[in-house]
Amino acid sequence: MINEILISRTNLINNVKQVMIKNPNTLICAMVKANAYGVGMKEVVKTIDSLVDFYGVACFFEAENLKKLTDKKILILGSLDFSEINSQFSYSCNSLTDVKKLIDMNRKINIHIKINTGMNRYGFSSIKDFKKALILIRKSKLNFEGLYTHFATTDEYVKEQVNRFMPYIFLSKKYKFQPLIHTDNSFVNNLFNHHLDMVRIGFNLYNKFDQEYKPVVKIKSKIVQINQIKKGDLVGYDYRFVANRDMRIGIVPFGYADGFDLGYIGMNLMVRDKQCRVLNVCMDCLMLDISDVEIKKGDDIFLLNENNPLKMYSDYINSSEYEVMTKFSHARAKRKLID
Repeated sequence: MINEILISRTNLINNVKQVMIKNPNTLICAMVKANAYGVGMKEVVKTIDSLVDFYGVACFFEAENLKKLTDKKILILGSLDFSEINSQFSYSCNSLTDVKKLIDMNRKINIHIKINTGMNRYGFSSIKDFKKALILIRKSKLNFEGLYTHFATTDEYVKEQVNRFMPYIFLSKKYKFQPLIHTDNSFVNNLFNHHLDMVRIGFNLYNKFDQEYKPVVKIKSKIVQINQIKKGDLVGYDYRFVANRDMRIGIVPFGYADGFDLGYIGMNLMVRDKQCRVLNVCMDCLMLDISDVEIKKGDDIFLLNENNPLKMYSDYINSSEYEVMTKFSHARAKRKLID
């Protein structure tokens, strides 16, 4: 296959160990949802399985695929689908209704209760409902395994969310529960580190955050065709680019179906230490201005590496590195673990 996603085993292990150093005696939940943020669930689990305690996914579909790769605990953090509940996994409960429906199943099920402390996405927003849930859980077969929240920012608002979360911890203990308490994601763990029972780490496993964390992924493709065009010629669809001079353009078989969006048109990619403008993007390929670069058909080109980092992409389209990486998860590419 022409396109390859190269995954550094060494850097991936390094990043897990950095989390372990910062969080001694704390469980690690490796977030592998969205195909491990686009990196590749299979390859990631194969590399770090002996180092982590939990895995986090978004839905039952992801959990089923992950179960084929590991015997570690799997936490489904998305909304519940009551037709897909079994005892293999741990489930996030977001409301009193969720708890009641699970109790009605009259089965032993591991649950993590999520508290909405300001993200305003999923979770209990009422401590009265939470108290009612605890009373019901005590008389049920449910195993109250975890209690958690999710931070919306990495600034002082974190402290406000923690303050909102604390009464739920106290109430749990009052009712004689001892759930795993987990709040910190990658960025909050680095900036604040609340030293709780478990951390949920996603971004830091795969990407450079500071000098201690290393980028894990490179995306490699090739120049598969070179065209000499004249002033006035079109490149790709819809007059998105019309040559204003004679040019030499390179075709790379990596398009918006692979996560290289139309929004990147006009961005410069570093090729052979030269900036090459993205002239147009189609479903299956992109076109580069290689007029000033010594490169030939069949030569390798890196779309993502230290010279073309995630942040370059996210800054160009005013997005996040998360979005860029997960879109690359669609890439029609062979994933390879490398050292």
